[in-house]
Amino acid sequence: MTYMRTSCFIFILCAAAACGDGDDTGISGGGGGPGPVPARCGGAVSAADLEGGEWDRRFTIAGLTGHDGFAPAVHDFARDSDGSMIAAGRFQWHEGKPVPPLVRWRDGAWEPARTTWEIPAPLDGFSAIAIAESGALALATNDSFGERNGEIWVDEGSGLKSVGAFKGQVRSLAWFGGRLWVAGLFQIDGPSTIEGLATWDGTSWSAAPGGALQGSAFELLVDGEELLVGGAFTAVGGIPAANVASYDGAAWTPLDFPDAQIIYALARTAGGALYAGGAYGDFMKAAGVARWSGTQWETVGGGLAQHMTRGVVTDLVAHGETVEASGCFTSAGGISGEAGVVTSRGFARWNGSAWQSLDEGIGGVTAPWFQPTVCGDEGPTAIWDVPQQRLARDGQRLFAGGFFAGVDGVLSQSIAVHDGKGWVAQGKSGLGMGGSLDFIAAGGEACEVYGLGTFTHVEGAPVGARVVHFNGDGWDVLGDPLPSDAYCPALDVGAQGQVAVGCAIFPPDGEPQGRVLLRQGDALVPVAVEGLGPVSALAWTPDGVLWIGGGGTNGYLARLDGEKLTLLEDGFDGPVQHLEIAAADDIVVAGTFTKVGAAPASRVARWNGEGWSPLGDGLPGQVLALERDATTVYASTYDEGNGAYLLGAFDGKSWRELATPAAGLTPQTYFSFNAIVAIEGGLLVAGTAELDDGSGRGVLVYRDGALRALGGGVGAMGVGRVAVTGGAVWVGGTIAEAGSGELRVPSVGVARYELSP
Repeated sequence: MTYMRTSCFIFILCAAAACGDGDDTGISGGGGGPGPVPARCGGAVSAADLEGGEWDRRFTIAGLTGHDGFAPAVHDFARDSDGSMIAAGRFQWHEGKPVPPLVRWRDGAWEPARTTWEIPAPLDGFSAIAIAESGALALATNDSFGERNGEIWVDEGSGLKSVGAFKGQVRSLAWFGGRLWVAGLFQIDGPSTIEGLATWDGTSWSAAPGGALQGSAFELLVDGEELLVGGAFTAVGGIPAANVASYDGAAWTPLDFPDAQIIYALARTAGGALYAGGAYGDFMKAAGVARWSGTQWETVGGGLAQHMTRGVVTDLVAHGETVEASGCFTSAGGISGEAGVVTSRGFARWNGSAWQSLDEGIGGVTAPWFQPTVCGDEGPTAIWDVPQQRLARDGQRLFAGGFFAGVDGVLSQSIAVHDGKGWVAQGKSGLGMGGSLDFIAAGGEACEVYGLGTFTHVEGAPVGARVVHFNGDGWDVLGDPLPSDAYCPALDVGAQGQVAVGCAIFPPDGEPQGRVLLRQGDALVPVAVEGLGPVSALAWTPDGVLWIGGGGTNGYLARLDGEKLTLLEDGFDGPVQHLEIAAADDIVVAGTFTKVGAAPASRVARWNGEGWSPLGDGLPGQVLALERDATTVYASTYDEGNGAYLLGAFDGKSWRELATPAAGLTPQTYFSFNAIVAIEGGLLVAGTAELDDGSGRGVLVYRDGALRALGGGVGAMGVGRVAVTGGAVWVGGTIAEAGSGELRVPSVGVARYELSP
């Protein structure tokens, strides 16, 4: 057989290990509605049992978490007049509690920065904040998507009010000379259009004193009696100025940095040294941070680099003669591999004579959000998507904010603090994942739950494994001997509590190989399955036999009985990705195949002990999920150009669609279900589909011909698998929150819906 490490393995991640049925199966025909369900661990669960439950609040992580999809972020910091530190950004949870997108560090803990909001805090939060010595507050609202429009809000003691609307995005705010200064890539319309740099005098907006900025400003630094401005501009105040200039309240002075593409950061040390950070110089030379000599800018200490190219600095903060930098870089002191260069990923410190790493890159950190991976020099809007956004100093504490999931192996979403010794997670970590559990399964007499996924941290602690077991109070981690690039899309738990994991490994030479691992104690141990290609699906039968499906260009079905491996079929013309084994002579498989040997079978087929047969006309599109009860087979497929079923039902004769406007869900080409679970009186379905009335998505319940959201639904980039126990529904995937309205809770990487007693 020939195997391919390409698109077939990508699709397997979205596929559900389930079953199907076919013509002449011996299963009685029905109307496509739910029929009797095979026994599961924990006892039978009905669709009616799913009413009135609630989502478990324990599955949180440290830091600031947010909505599903785009990663939460801290975009800016400011010190309040009482000395407390305030962080602004796009987020909504801390330690499992709701917070506005403006939080305050006080007395060693984070709390909401405001208790009264005269204007409701925006869903997308804020991109910039400034606080005057008098306590006057200024905020720029954020627009992560859409038209990139926003407003400037001000509170000078009488409550928040909007003083201006803009098109674009604001990067920096500052109070200086009795005015509020605004910098970014924006335009404010008034009597005349103001772009890039604007001031508010309490009554009206105007351009920079002396003449409008030609270009865009990104940094505003109040430096004693001066205001320093950095960005991408050619003139300001009526004078030529290349990217950096200062204003003393009466006149502008250029601090020309002609080699800069964009300057994002400025900092002044106690001794008076002025530093600038951004994107400048030769693309293939280390750069990022420069010091003003009095006449020109000079790269500091060999510069910062992103592997073999220049680094980009997003922010600088000075204390004493030390300067700390954040941004897009992997080394400090030069290009990676050069003599004297130190590994430093995104955060570094210049002590006046040498670079010190603030992130040695030991152990990565992941989270279940889409995190942008831009550096900041891709274009003028790139700065708002760099993972490392901002820095701030509070005595010995260095605050870091951005899109990141953590720093230097410490899980702390979007915000972390260096206390002088190391990075400290902000807030307690609950039972959530630094990553996600993409596969969930339950089994055994005690109905124990196991999860398989892509994660770096469990309960806040770093781990180097793929499988966890829930012990009732937390997670136990099962070690494994797999290489780091192994791909493991299959998990099942047997009736006696046996745990099996199926993988594909990729040797340096030769074709991908299949691996099956079984739990022994607190570890996963490989068993002999020589000759099998990549494993895509596993299924235990009550008699303790493990069935295995997989393949590459050609697919196979095999069984492992103790140590005896038997290959039942290897004539599929595509991989087998789903299994359900009712008996040795009643097996349904699904995958990307179109035939078994010479027998046509479009994506789904049944073995009756003597031969293979299709299920009606088969299935159009990539099969993502299958399930069966005693009368019906259910499927969800991905449209590859020849149609699809969002929730198809096969009654022994033909397929029909259950997801319809009449059921409350109109299929869209981008909708899919990655899991279908038959329960008494209905189905649980999980994936990307959203109900027509907007009442929920993620995990839905099909009952009496209608679809409803389970507990208000699940907010996730993607939902992988669902496991049902006697008292709960477990959901795996790139999950951020669960529920709706006042019952909504943060739930990171995994969610648990507890049934009512």
